[in-house]
Amino acid sequence: MKSLNAVIERNEDVFYAYVKEIDGCVAGGETYNEVKFNLEQNAGIFIQEDNDLKLKYGKGFVLKFEVSLDSVFDLIPEINITQLAKLGEMNPGLLRQYVSGTKKASEKQAEKVMNAIDKLVSKLNSISLNIKMKPHIRTQF
Repeated sequence: MKSLNAVIERNEDVFYAYVKEIDGCVAGGETYNEVKFNLEQNAGIFIQEDNDLKLKYGKGFVLKFEVSLDSVFDLIPEINITQLAKLGEMNPGLLRQYVSGTKKASEKQAEKVMNAIDKLVSKLNSISLNIKMKPHIRTQF
């Protein structure tokens, strides 16, 4: 089975991905898992419809994903990397390297980061603020 290299990145709205070896093979999705699924589907379609690709990858392929975590963290600079690493049971120094782009995360590590972000989102969604306003008292002089 042959490998194809795919890159997943994030912009303000969605995740997007592309296969390095197949021009035009791109996909998007609202979640990390959705974009992976969509790209796998699109790669299969490209391979079935192109004779050269069919000869090369028709017996099967596997996508190896690179995740650009720096693009994710550019969008949410408010996240404390050390605390997120603790939440995801990861090495904070390694996570900083992923965030800065000096090191690329493996798919397994990227999933750990995304799971930690999901945990953080769940925590934030569980919070309910109860703000009580003091009545405004008007005094006359």
